[in-house]
Amino acid sequence: MDTSKSLVISGGTITVNSEGDGLDSNGTLTISGGTIYVSGPTNSGNGALDSNGAMTVSGGVVIAAGSAGMAQVFDQSSSQSSLSYTFTSVQQAGTTITLKDASGNDIASYTPDKQFQNVVISAPELAAGQTYSLYCANSLVENISLSGTVTSVGTGGMSGGFGGGQRPGGGRRG
Repeated sequence: MDTSKSLVISGGTITVNSEGDGLDSNGTLTISGGTIYVSGPTNSGNGALDSNGAMTVSGGVVIAAGSAGMAQVFDQSSSQSSLSYTFTSVQQAGTTITLKDASGNDIASYTPDKQFQNVVISAPELAAGQTYSLYCANSLVENISLSGTVTSVGTGGMSGGFGGGQRPGGGRRG
């Protein structure tokens, strides 16, 4: 899904199965509601979420799984917390990702159709200072304490929409 101005999602259920960038905006990307699942891309030249401008989330549930090389996180100016997790190795297609709260309740769960090495999760239940458990294929991967509005764990990827950062090598894409 590629937009040249802005992409605004305020409700509904959206499932993206992408070879290139998943949700792709050459302007801003704003999510205020709905349930969004993104599977793909598998090559490191694209990301499950891609915005050349601000990328904010204020509501809804987002689970975006894809390659790690160009993975982007939501901006710190978002009013809803999010987590970006980069695995040390590629996870196979059909592997279920589940994030649970400290009581063991599911916050978000998704089974991507493609292999992935990074996942970005945002949900209204996420809060800074709280600890969550990330599972893959029903096996605990890591207990993660959210340090702020945006928490990134692991290596690789990009920080924020391109209003606040640049791709490796400098310059904006577009």
